[in-house]
Amino acid sequence: MSEILLHVFYNDSLDAPTIHEYIESIDRLNEIVAVQETNKMLSNVSNAIYIDENRIHIPPDWLEHRPAIIFPSEIPFNKTFFLGIVFGMLGNEEKYPQYFTAFPAMLFMFDLIQAITNGTEADSAMENILCKTKFVHPFENYAFNHNVAVALNYGNFSNEINEDAIEAHYKDALQLAFEPSFKALTLKYYATFLTDNNRSGEAMQLIDQQYFKYLDDYPKYTLERAWCNAAMKQLTFPYDENLMTELKERLWKTLEFFENNHHKTIAAFLYMDAATIANFSNSFSEAISYVSKAVTYFKEEHQTEMLAQAQMLRGRLLYDWAQSGNPQFYSSALQAYQEALKVFTKEVTPNIFADIHHQLGVIYAELPDENKKRSIWAALSVTSFNEALNYYNKINFPFEFGMVCNNFANAYTKYPQSLRTDNYEKALNYYDEALSVRDAKNYPTERAVTLLNYLEASWKMSNTNEDFNTERYNNMVAKANEIKTLTNDEQLIIETAKHLQMLEELEKQVSITPEN
Repeated sequence: MSEILLHVFYNDSLDAPTIHEYIESIDRLNEIVAVQETNKMLSNVSNAIYIDENRIHIPPDWLEHRPAIIFPSEIPFNKTFFLGIVFGMLGNEEKYPQYFTAFPAMLFMFDLIQAITNGTEADSAMENILCKTKFVHPFENYAFNHNVAVALNYGNFSNEINEDAIEAHYKDALQLAFEPSFKALTLKYYATFLTDNNRSGEAMQLIDQQYFKYLDDYPKYTLERAWCNAAMKQLTFPYDENLMTELKERLWKTLEFFENNHHKTIAAFLYMDAATIANFSNSFSEAISYVSKAVTYFKEEHQTEMLAQAQMLRGRLLYDWAQSGNPQFYSSALQAYQEALKVFTKEVTPNIFADIHHQLGVIYAELPDENKKRSIWAALSVTSFNEALNYYNKINFPFEFGMVCNNFANAYTKYPQSLRTDNYEKALNYYDEALSVRDAKNYPTERAVTLLNYLEASWKMSNTNEDFNTERYNNMVAKANEIKTLTNDEQLIIETAKHLQMLEELEKQVSITPEN
């Protein structure tokens, strides 16, 4: 039995025979298109068209199953336009163009949708949309600005798109929107644009200014979801308790709405956010229960890539739980990341592949086990860190390179010692690599952390009375003093002071004077 891919609704029963006639004129189209009567537009159905008063209506999609392009409000209901829209909504690029020779505006919109959906270059489709600059009805002007903003925001173009241009069209669309649900649709995507561009505070403020009284539940909770996404970006340590409380309340109401209406994919994303928030509060068991729910929903909806993302989050949460004094969860974290690797391969998603191997390198180094097995884990850790560095090189990804090198060095200090190797010497080399990109101007805090790690590892080298290394001693003093110029972090300053005191005591013990 074929899966229904498109719903056609009608209000007047007299239209039903004509609709069925049009559909049955195309072989087997009735197997994937369902027709039924309704007296209102149903926001819980994503891929749908409505026939009413001899017009075809295509409402906004609140479930994000297609790009948020807004269609004309006056589309005549006839066989040509009806079938063109049906094939356009089904994504049939071979068939829909032939039906729109007399309605090029529809052709251009579906071309734009296909370009955004497929990730292909949208220059031609966009040029056709931009050609129309005169509008008969205010709704046309609103739809034009909304569509241009969405296309510029999500489309793939040969030239770099100016963010100011995107924002200008979003703002114009908001001003021109006179119907609450359409205004909510534009606001949702504008708020997402702001959040994606590190302006989450503005996004939250804009949504809070929206008057929800006249909104149906789907527009309302779609905006609430956008607010929650923005609020998640605002949560930084130390966490604002008032914001945290408000976020929990609004997130849970939003999650309940989508879950109760059986929108499992959206609910799964919200469960992932809930898991992250619980983790911020060190509620590890609660966090794992939420992400497990997300994993279940993604499996049920056959969302393979999203499932892999949930596994990555599950791995991070289990790792955090293990770090809090529950080492039994290291193995579970490892398994979660390995599940994600089945989807995020080196060939298809090299950046995510590298991120996962970075995390695997850290976990392998910390797995509690007997020394013989720990040597095996250490070898796997080295392999994973090298996989990460194969992608995150110093030239193209200095921030990531510094992070991986710092953690690789940390791992070397945890590997079991070997008679033929000096893990601490290797650790210092990787700390030096990290410091080569973590400069004081751009990454002062990260540099201070690496310098402190360097000092910790340096004490494991030959700095005893019997075998004092003057060069290393002076190097340690210089690094400790540099930390004080980089950060005001209380804990880092305290740790640095301890090192300087230990170095001073060491100087007295060996009765030397540091070089100037």
